[in-house]
Amino acid sequence: MRFILAIDPGSDKCGFAVVRYDLKLIEKGVVYLAELHRVLRRLCVAPLPEAIILGCGTASTAVMHLIEDINLGVQVRFGDEKNTTFEARERYFADHPPTGFWKLIPIGLQAPPCPVDDYAAWLIGERYIVSHNLVNGNSEP
Repeated sequence: MRFILAIDPGSDKCGFAVVRYDLKLIEKGVVYLAELHRVLRRLCVAPLPEAIILGCGTASTAVMHLIEDINLGVQVRFGDEKNTTFEARERYFADHPPTGFWKLIPIGLQAPPCPVDDYAAWLIGERYIVSHNLVNGNSEP
């Protein structure tokens, strides 16, 4: 099973997603930047991800330095982060449709009740896999 670890870096918190080359999500979550090293060490063990795909947004430099400092033995590549926050909101509401009174309010006027950085990381990972023709492991990252 080949997979990548995608990260949506933020100044305060980061979303992460483990995405297989068939675009299936294995795990996702949101952690504070100070806790990211623990998640990286937990996820970067055998079998190692093929690459860490880092969104090139807000705190990408700080996260890149963190990854380099803990020497995970996994290549870091940059992924497209454009519009992922907006698309992450849409995906969140597709997974968690409003109920009750909230059904009457247009989705565009609602805000998810939790951070959606994990959904953004998932999108970054999917985009990277598709744009590099890696779906189902067709070539190297």
